[in-house]
Amino acid sequence: MNELEALALALEVEKAEMRFYLDLARKTKDERARKMFLFLAREEADHWEQFEEKFLERIAEECKLPAVSEELLEKLLVKVENVESEVDAVKIGMEQEKLTWEFYEKASQEAEHEGVKRIFEELAKVEKAHYELLKAQYDAVMKTGIWMDYQDFSLEVD
Repeated sequence: MNELEALALALEVEKAEMRFYLDLARKTKDERARKMFLFLAREEADHWEQFEEKFLERIAEECKLPAVSEELLEKLLVKVENVESEVDAVKIGMEQEKLTWEFYEKASQEAEHEGVKRIFEELAKVEKAHYELLKAQYDAVMKTGIWMDYQDFSLEVD
């Protein structure tokens, strides 16, 4: 997969994740979970804007639009079928964030241009932080880890 294809795929992933978190925010009854899902939706929208900017720069350089592989996109998006509880939603979110951060790490290693490499590296870190946020929420709900009122990790990336 070349850089333009990776950027095009990343745009689709971020858009799908944003819609996913907005949908979960609408469906959840728990106020803290709703706020967390809205936060994550805003984060994904910000990522989309960053990828869009780099994508447009690269299109201008290349003067061509890449096709997004539907098969690859399907592999990068978790199938959401039955979300009956906050735990289900958080587990699905964790799985999605893990797929995304791993894809971005791989894309950064394969990137040819420094700017493209950097954006994939930076957003891989942010997606991993999203995973950690969801994991902390899961631990709190399952009473297996820290409570969400106590921040044991940082959403700030280096």
